Amino acid sequence: MDTINLLAEGFESALLPCSLILLIPGAAMALTARSAAIPAISGFGVGVLGLSWLRFADRGGGFHPAVAAVLMLLAVVVLFVPVLRRFDLVGLGSGLLAGAGAAEIWKPCVGESFGKLLVELPGRGFSGLALMTVFLAGTLAPLIALGAAHHLIPDRVLNRIEPYWAVVGAGALVLLAAATAAGLHDDLVGRLFEWSLNDDRGPVPAG
Repeated sequence: MDTINLLAEGFESALLPCSLILLIPGAAMALTARSAAIPAISGFGVGVLGLSWLRFADRGGGFHPAVAAVLMLLAVVVLFVPVLRRFDLVGLGSGLLAGAGAAEIWKPCVGESFGKLLVELPGRGFSGLALMTVFLAGTLAPLIALGAAHHLIPDRVLNRIEPYWAVVGAGALVLLAAATAAGLHDDLVGRLFEWSLNDDRGPVPAG
């Protein structure tokens, strides 16, 4: 399988509305984690990758939406009630929880290469996981850019704005978790799906 095309489709997917169901909670996670934004984004990516691979390879996942909601709520709780002294590890763990929750309700955009991968994924074993990593590296590229931008902001500026960022990020995650628990995520994902179908920039959503 052509990994270059797969990565390109991932970048194209990042521009489509259907990927917002990952990018919004990922950005919210980074804002909530404050100084641990980069570990949180890393953990979020791993969480998305792991649960997505389990789902699409028919190896697990597919939990009740309430589970996804609980995972996102736990991600917020872990950040505000840390059980470890090292906040970077707290951010990493919180990101894993949020990424797993977001992956459970994600409906990916599919081009030719990724569509072929989804068909082959159940029989590919860990090579499928590696190819999923390539696609998601493109899809989550905006979060990688956000982490880099956060790293470049001077500390004195971060110290002033981080408390406000944390409130905004936590609020967004809690709202998404509440909507998911109430079953409203189906309408949200469906609307993003429709907008992506009307977008001519890249792949179409998976059916």
